[in-house]
Amino acid sequence: MKKIHIAIVLLILFSNIIQAQTHADKLIGILEDSGSKYIFVAAHRGDWRNAPENSIKALKKSIEMGVDIMETDVRFTKDSVLVLMHDTTIDRTTTGKGKLSDYTYAELQKFYLTGGLNRKTYERIPTFEEFMLTAKGKILINVDKSWEYIDKIVDVLKKTGTLRQALIKGEDSYTEVNAKYGSLLNDIFYIPIVKEEQTNLNAFVDEYLNKTRPIAFEILYSFEKSPMFEQIKKIKQRGRRIWVNTLWGEMCAGHEDERALDSPNANWGWVIEHGATMIQTDRPAELLEYLKRKRLHTLN
Repeated sequence: MKKIHIAIVLLILFSNIIQAQTHADKLIGILEDSGSKYIFVAAHRGDWRNAPENSIKALKKSIEMGVDIMETDVRFTKDSVLVLMHDTTIDRTTTGKGKLSDYTYAELQKFYLTGGLNRKTYERIPTFEEFMLTAKGKILINVDKSWEYIDKIVDVLKKTGTLRQALIKGEDSYTEVNAKYGSLLNDIFYIPIVKEEQTNLNAFVDEYLNKTRPIAFEILYSFEKSPMFEQIKKIKQRGRRIWVNTLWGEMCAGHEDERALDSPNANWGWVIEHGATMIQTDRPAELLEYLKRKRLHTLN
């Protein structure tokens, strides 16, 4: 009888653990599974076709759409508040003018974000903390424009309990990043950015592979016979994921989103055939539909 009671208690505990697992937890599990065929979809600056880029609304719409990752850009205000903004100025994406770093966060709140056709919306520039609290448990976040202050990004992630939901990218070598942040690299999902023009390409990639365990590498290649494909092969053999951007042709040997709308197999299909397991796109709805048809985007 006692054994039955123990078994029931264990079953209840196990059930509670399963129920407590969030959607983000499921995505993290797949991300860490080197044998998974799942293709991650990253929405560039969120669902910016239907909301202002880098806004809370763009995040919520990305979550509703079912994308796995929202890419966003984080910068400092004059009073050292981390906010979402791609450009160094606020001219293009808000009703204001001037450098972001010339304004305090409170001063920025008098401006509105602009959406399609440069029209004013009722969205404000969000803080990174507000953004991560909205994303908590629901989606992964790729943090860009932040490699100069990763430690500050991590402080916010720890405060909001979202450390494992963030994918942080950087262009520096392992030696440079390690000298600046040391063991912090072991606490985060870090994605080195690898470019064709990188000096000592092999050494750049090998140092990361041999001295740490990046969850993925972002690979940029401009032509179909690029030396980057040898790096992709090596990275995948080590069980790491490959992040490819199909935003513009020079990032993916011409196999970009706008061409993929008419010929998805020849473009999105091509980058997948050539190693991509994570795709950043400006057409997330269409890419999701394509991947689901191919059974490459199904959560268990």
